[in-house]
Amino acid sequence: MRAFAHLYRASFIEWSRDQTALLWTLVFPVMLVLISGLVFRDPGPVSFSIGLVNEAAQAGQPVIAALEAVSAFEIHQESRTAALDALDDGERQVVIVIPPGVDMALSASSDPATLPVYYDPAASDSALVLSLLREALGTLDRSLTGAGSRFELQTEAASTRDLRTIDVLLPGVLAVSLMQLGLFVTAAPLVGLRERQVLRRMGTTPLGRFTLLASQVVFRLTIALGQVIVVVILGRLVYGVRIDVARLPAVAGCVLLGAAVFITLGYVLAGLAKTEEAVQGLIAVPNILFMMLAGVFFEVESMPGWIRPVVDAIPLTYLADGLRQTMVDAAPLYALTTDMLVLAGWLLACAVLSVRFFKWEAQG
Repeated sequence: MRAFAHLYRASFIEWSRDQTALLWTLVFPVMLVLISGLVFRDPGPVSFSIGLVNEAAQAGQPVIAALEAVSAFEIHQESRTAALDALDDGERQVVIVIPPGVDMALSASSDPATLPVYYDPAASDSALVLSLLREALGTLDRSLTGAGSRFELQTEAASTRDLRTIDVLLPGVLAVSLMQLGLFVTAAPLVGLRERQVLRRMGTTPLGRFTLLASQVVFRLTIALGQVIVVVILGRLVYGVRIDVARLPAVAGCVLLGAAVFITLGYVLAGLAKTEEAVQGLIAVPNILFMMLAGVFFEVESMPGWIRPVVDAIPLTYLADGLRQTMVDAAPLYALTTDMLVLAGWLLACAVLSVRFFKWEAQG
């Protein structure tokens, strides 16, 4: 029994001195619980942006009043063209049109009025918004006529094709893979090379230091393109995810920009860490934080409003959004131009910081 106690104590001491083991057994679960609580907590009042096209003039006012009475609706009265453009840009959940002659529906002897409703079937909250629309019109029916339904919703998908969950998830998985390429395949090995004095010896060769670093960056960008090929082929063969060939150049450009962002971020973290154990902690923080808050596996709309500034600052948010748009034409969180500009800004900032903190040899 004494031998068992000594062995047990020795194992505990060994574990407590291993910073990596402490990180993954204590810090990681705590961070996962805390961030999960932030993501899945009650987000507060839900709000949906509704595009409203009133082509019935004054006769459409009862319908407008019924929709404005729904506290979850944020009504935007605009032209049909402007509303549909906003829906296409992801700024509206649905667009409802009040056609001319809708006042005839208030007569019990007339046929029900048909209200065209445009929505994006790829948006997960579309079903809820349509249900709220039907409920609001049902309330209007009962208050005006007391009869059956005088209004019918004619739903029309604004997307060219319906998207499944896997269609939207696959680009996010690719974005996470690119992030981890920069964190785990760049930062950690770089610190290891520095601790073993490999970088110092490489820096003394006739080759220029820029050439040495550029070769490593280009190699990792090549890996990024390889990841795209694997993910696209796997998604097509196993899950039937279709990506138009014409979209592949845009996908490749988005991948290269996103991969460059996270590779340079890996160089920044490698410059900040002194040991391989320390870099594991620096890697874990952005890895968990970005995955949980970037809208890859959990919808951004389900998160509390106060955390949106953090979501809007995460580069993975824009990479995943850009890949969803270029790969499967999913509903965007931001304009594609915005995604690319933000990623370019991150790349510039990380490039400057990586030069500032890069070390060729370990420092005590």
